[in-house]
Amino acid sequence: MGENVNTNSTNSTVKTNAVKKRRVISLDVFRGLAVAAMIFVNAMAFSEFTPGIFEHATWNGLTFADLVFPSFLFIVGVSMAYSFAARSKNSKRDLWGHFLFRVGALFTIGVALNWFTSDFSMVRIPGVLQLIALASLFASPMARFKPRWILLVAGVLLLIHGFILLGVGAPGIPAGTLEKGNNIDDWIDIQVLTVNHTIDANGDPEGILSIITATALVLLGLCVGRTLQLRKHNLKTIGILLAGGAISLLLGLALSQILPINKQLWTSSFILVCAGIGTLFLTILFWYLDIKRLPNVLFWAIPMGLNALIIYILSIVCTIPMHMDFFTNFGEIPLSFYDVTTMYFMQVLGSSAGIVAYGLLVVLIWLTVASIMNWRRIYIKL
Repeated sequence: MGENVNTNSTNSTVKTNAVKKRRVISLDVFRGLAVAAMIFVNAMAFSEFTPGIFEHATWNGLTFADLVFPSFLFIVGVSMAYSFAARSKNSKRDLWGHFLFRVGALFTIGVALNWFTSDFSMVRIPGVLQLIALASLFASPMARFKPRWILLVAGVLLLIHGFILLGVGAPGIPAGTLEKGNNIDDWIDIQVLTVNHTIDANGDPEGILSIITATALVLLGLCVGRTLQLRKHNLKTIGILLAGGAISLLLGLALSQILPINKQLWTSSFILVCAGIGTLFLTILFWYLDIKRLPNVLFWAIPMGLNALIIYILSIVCTIPMHMDFFTNFGEIPLSFYDVTTMYFMQVLGSSAGIVAYGLLVVLIWLTVASIMNWRRIYIKL
């Protein structure tokens, strides 16, 4: 009898460890979808025929394009809970050494990507990868805290950012002024970074103040990740997360009456709406893929989720050759891959549908690259 008890205990332990180590499929799918959406939106950014929903809002408002990058930041926070747990057995020196190296590498790569299209003396300092790096850095000390403390810190950051936007003025800018090109956010960017190192003379959409609310968004994602780690994977947990996502979304919509939803300013209302949508979407994916383990109709997104960083970087680097002239038409006019493909699609499908088809083609190209890398078990991570 003693042997049977020990065997059952051992089997139980093995099963428990297997469950703990099981990869979170919904996280890979969401990350892959976010990267695919980023590539899709970026591919269409050069055309005047891009449908409005796939373009960023001119100022206040929210489109599909506005949700893409924040969704990736949200996923960075969720992933942080699991990555820190996976390295929990490492020494603090190794854990933080690796993390700080990753932050530095992301920031450097981001600046280098900006350098491709400008002179070094005029290189844009902020950017997508830079904001991911800094928001991750400032959120990381909370990686092993309980969700309620993470929520508290995220809330404080949102309040601080809101207070700065509504309560702090500058020369020629009265407190609470949120006009495009005339607000405290842009003024700080120009004073600190100067016009030589921002996206334009009005400041930068991933500028200095955005670090505050981007960090809050990473923390809200971290809160979801820690909730999934610490609670049983059952309907009660799903209900809690769905309720949390709905509350965040409703709070953001309510707050927008005072502080408009604005991606370029990274307002608190914008962050709450994005976090709410992200929480609802991930929770549904988690229930469907990781709890019920139903057929995965989004399996195609997994390879992009497993190599998200390198696929995104390569897609940015290859934007330049895609717009270089390699072809000529019958009139000997030089044309690029972008010109040839968009002209064909637009002739066949119409202007708007044609440019969307081009965006889907670019996603398909990088999905193929990611699938080959996954097939060959090539995973490039920092």
